[in-house]
Amino acid sequence: MNPELAGVSWVRLTFVDVLGMSNSVQIPADRFEEAVANGEPFDGSALQGPSRALESDMRLQPDPSTLRHVGSVARVACTVHTPDGRPWPADPRTALVALVAGPLAELASVWEATAELEFYLLAADGEPVDRAGYFDDAEGPGMAVARAAADGLAQYGIDVVSCHHEAGPGQFELDLAALAPLALADALVVAKQTVREVAAQRDLRATFMARPFNHRPGSGLHLNQLVEGLTAEGTLTEDGRSFVAGLLAHARALAALASPTVNSYKRLHSGPEAPGAAVWAHVNRAALVRIGGEATASPGIEYRGADPSANPYLLVAGLLAAGADGMSNGLELGPPVEEAAGMFDPAESTEVRYEPLPRSLDEALDALMADDVLADAFDGRLRGHLVDARRAEAEAYRSYVSRWEWERYLDEA
Repeated sequence: MNPELAGVSWVRLTFVDVLGMSNSVQIPADRFEEAVANGEPFDGSALQGPSRALESDMRLQPDPSTLRHVGSVARVACTVHTPDGRPWPADPRTALVALVAGPLAELASVWEATAELEFYLLAADGEPVDRAGYFDDAEGPGMAVARAAADGLAQYGIDVVSCHHEAGPGQFELDLAALAPLALADALVVAKQTVREVAAQRDLRATFMARPFNHRPGSGLHLNQLVEGLTAEGTLTEDGRSFVAGLLAHARALAALASPTVNSYKRLHSGPEAPGAAVWAHVNRAALVRIGGEATASPGIEYRGADPSANPYLLVAGLLAAGADGMSNGLELGPPVEEAAGMFDPAESTEVRYEPLPRSLDEALDALMADDVLADAFDGRLRGHLVDARRAEAEAYRSYVSRWEWERYLDEA
């Protein structure tokens, strides 16, 4: 038996569906080697998310390098294979594996990123667990959850370099150390699940919803990309400028992967630190892409357009594809926009032109389907499952009568 399984009785074979939701099949530890050799049968229609249709026989293929355990239960990340043993490209993890081992291999080999994962912790009544604010030093059940989750992630081999209270009441952030593309996506899946489990053990509820409350900050997933050769002496190189230009050129299509729910668009455009336009800057926290910071000697390329509801495999794949296209085509980067975007009037500027980010999920999906680079980065079946599921979500949202509408229009006519 694998020495990693000493003291382990069960193994969770984990995978994510097209929407990024974590799923698992759990098998006895003594069957793990068989699963590695032959795959574990499961119903592959689960990958389609809520739009799943007919059952399809597939096999989960564990990646032994990701095997970790806490106590008597281990977990391992899986890709999906067809019954005859071939990787199935409609699986999100398989899609990222194919890109980093294939057309984006050169960039992927020098790309890594840190992640700032934000979330709210709620009490049984659905209200935030505290009323503290940004970097508040107050102790409480929320901070205890954040620290315990960080400790749990360390046991899975995932380094958390810091955790702190975020701007909203009951809102926290875990900062993950830099990881390569596939390792980062795997780590984000584990991090979200660990936070949920630790919170539930303390009778709290963790939510990674982009904006769960009116008049309170949304939750982001900021990725600070550290790419060899794209920065030098504190500035962007020529390739670095083209990489950033690629992120901006494909920003509207990227939104469908980075901000993938109807709720995501109540975070974007909605505050001093939520991006609303495809601009870059050094200090402007409302910019979509921010280069380093005041205390950063070797700046990273921070992408601020994602929220925690993003499927991490598709998000990382999209960033790589957009940046690689910028470099391969030598795209030129315009000037930075250092003032807050809400104070910037593009109609009066002769230097800066930018596109606003989508205002809705439908608009983002339209942009994705019209973007040849990002649309072609994924297998047609994966793209179809994603767009169909999110279109259905948007349609359900449009037909739902909200409390706001009821209160505003009930007596108006």
